[in-house]
Amino acid sequence: MRLPTAILWIVPLTAVSLLPQSGCAPKTKVLAVSQQNANLLDSLQDYPDLESLSITCLEALPSLPDSIGGLSKLRELKIDNGNGCSMNPVLPEAIGKLRSLQTLVLVGAQDPRGAGNDHGPQPAVRHSFPRSMSQLKSLTHLDLGRNGFSEVPQFVKDLPNPQELGLEWNVELRKLPEFLSQLRELNTLMLAHNDLDDLPDCLNQLPKLTLITLGNNCRITQSPAAIQSLKHRFPRVNFDFEEEYDCPEK
Repeated sequence: MRLPTAILWIVPLTAVSLLPQSGCAPKTKVLAVSQQNANLLDSLQDYPDLESLSITCLEALPSLPDSIGGLSKLRELKIDNGNGCSMNPVLPEAIGKLRSLQTLVLVGAQDPRGAGNDHGPQPAVRHSFPRSMSQLKSLTHLDLGRNGFSEVPQFVKDLPNPQELGLEWNVELRKLPEFLSQLRELNTLMLAHNDLDDLPDCLNQLPKLTLITLGNNCRITQSPAAIQSLKHRFPRVNFDFEEEYDCPEK
C-alpha cells in the first residue's frame, strides 16, 4: 500500500522573526515611536530584545516610562526632533539601568520652547537630568544639541568613554567646562551654532581629539585672528568653521 505523500510547509526566513515567541511580543530589535504609535511606550516591557529605540515629536509626552530601564539590550536611544518639534519629557532614574547603551541622542528633547531657526531665550522651565545618567558608562556617542543649554550638564563629566559629544545649537553656550579634559576617549566635539568666543587650553589634554566643529560661533568665525589662534594652540585638531547662515554684521 502506498503511503500518503507528506506535506512540507516552507516558511520564509523573513517571516520567522515576526512569529510570536511563546505567546509574547516578537523579538523586535528596532522600534520607532511617533504620534501614530505613541501607545507603544506603554508596553516597552514587551520588547526585551530591543536594541534601538527612537522617539520623535511626542510634544505632549510628560515623561519616559520607568519600564525603559528594563531594556537591558538597548544600545541606541534617539530623541531627535531637529527643528521640527519641541519636547521636554521627564527622564526617569531608571534610564541609568541602560548599561548597554552606546548612543544617546537628545536633540531638542529637553527644550519646551517652540521649534524653528530662532529658538528665542533660554527656557524658563526644564526638567533636571536624573542623577543616574552618570551610570551610563558604555556611552560612546552623546548628542545634547538644541536644548537651550547655557552650560554643559554635569553628568557628562562622569562618562568614561564618550568618543563623540554634540552640543550644537545651544545658542547661549558661551563657555566650556574644565571637566571636558577628563573625557580621554573623545575624538569629536560638535560646537557649531553656539556663542563661544574661545576654547579652553585644557582640551589639549585630550589625546584623541581630532575634530571640532565651530561654525556660527560668530565671535570666532568672524575673526581671522581668533581662527588663527585656535589653529596655533590646537595643532592636532582639525577645525570646521563652515557657516550655515550669515552672521550678523558687527
